[in-house]
Amino acid sequence: MRTYFVLVLLLITFTIVPGPALGQSDFPNKPITVIVPFGPGGAADLTSRLIGKVAEKYLGQSVVVVNKTGGAGTVGTAALAAAKPDGYTLGTLVTSPIMTVPHVIKVTYHPVKDLEAIIQHSILNFGVSVRSDSPFMTFKEIIEYARKNPGVVTYGTSGTNSAQHILMEQIAREQKVEWIQVPFKGGPEILSAMMGGHVSMAATDFSPSLYKAKKMRTLAMFLNERWSEHPDIPTLKELGYQVPVPYFVGVGAPKGVPEPIMKKLEDSFTKAYQDPEFSQGMKTMGLLPAFYRNRKDFSAFIAKSFEEMGRYIQELKK
Repeated sequence: MRTYFVLVLLLITFTIVPGPALGQSDFPNKPITVIVPFGPGGAADLTSRLIGKVAEKYLGQSVVVVNKTGGAGTVGTAALAAAKPDGYTLGTLVTSPIMTVPHVIKVTYHPVKDLEAIIQHSILNFGVSVRSDSPFMTFKEIIEYARKNPGVVTYGTSGTNSAQHILMEQIAREQKVEWIQVPFKGGPEILSAMMGGHVSMAATDFSPSLYKAKKMRTLAMFLNERWSEHPDIPTLKELGYQVPVPYFVGVGAPKGVPEPIMKKLEDSFTKAYQDPEFSQGMKTMGLLPAFYRNRKDFSAFIAKSFEEMGRYIQELKK
């Protein structure tokens, strides 16, 4: 009888123990969901869809994008942080819900402690734009007008306390101007509002189609150097404005995903980044040239930048 129970226990042990290892070794065996914290059609959404589509080649499974909007990206990011850490729910890591909003309001996640980076694959192509028939030809002109007409100029962003909002308010503070922020769910809504004359300018994604059609004039880009695809557009930095916010787009996961699965995800998305289909897709859509950081470097970058942004935002409050 004792031998019988020993055999039963051994059978149970060998039945249970290999389970997790087997689940990790055949990962993925079903579709993977990627949560994008902004609406469809914006730069974060388009780049996430593109790299997800290319990554399907290397993952052997489909990648399904789900948009969860609200709270300057914090709703979708909170959903990512709360997801089961099995590698089947990933998310887009993007500036506002990672770098700025958590320093200003209480959120249900910590960008460093509750999330894990996989790779960074691009940089957001944010800029300040106006309609082509706007009287403002330069960013300096709109600053001067706002100074003479307090509270008249309005600008759209992806949400209160978003990276764009904080940057624009910092410029207003430095230049002693008063303008009004109007929050939206994402880039397409902001651009539509600008084109409809509902806001004076848009502080959001650069729109290649509107720019090429000469329906939009971009006064400055939120970049450290001029974009080679559009060298005629100056950067805020060269115009003399401080741009401390790091603009990035990457892939992340909830904390706790097993290392073998994280390694598979990093390898697959890295191969997708290196695939000519990704770089050609970025160029075709008019998005910024891709920018890569591996898991280790992207994690370190987020941790360091999050701490620096915290100090910067505290300075703004003084």
